[in-house]
Amino acid sequence: MKNVDIAKAYIKDAEIILEEARESFQKGYYHRTVRKCQESVELALKGLLSLKGIEYPKLHKIGKVLVDVLVGDIDPIIVQKAADISDQLAIDREPSFYGSEDTPAEKLFDEEDARDVIEKAESVMVFVLNLLK
Repeated sequence: MKNVDIAKAYIKDAEIILEEARESFQKGYYHRTVRKCQESVELALKGLLSLKGIEYPKLHKIGKVLVDVLVGDIDPIIVQKAADISDQLAIDREPSFYGSEDTPAEKLFDEEDARDVIEKAESVMVFVLNLLK
């Protein structure tokens, strides 16, 4: 399988995972919504970087790489917004899985948090899909 095929598979998976995030939101699983949005954004952006022939870091936080390699080709404000969303979701990833020392994950995130991350993940997906056209 070629890198292009893998990159497109990442982006397709990102779309599916975003749908799973919406389903988690509908069921009131707000911490899972955050987790799924993070996963979707990370895969979509890594797919985009792969399509551009850029080796992405094997980390969850990829905002700096995104800015370093895409600014100049793409509106820097839009790139920075996607990078900021990606990095914030990467920070929220661990608590959305494990909670904190004294609070379970499902009590750390509420409906407003989940709605916010879905909107942000959707904006990143639109960004990625528009660049593919």
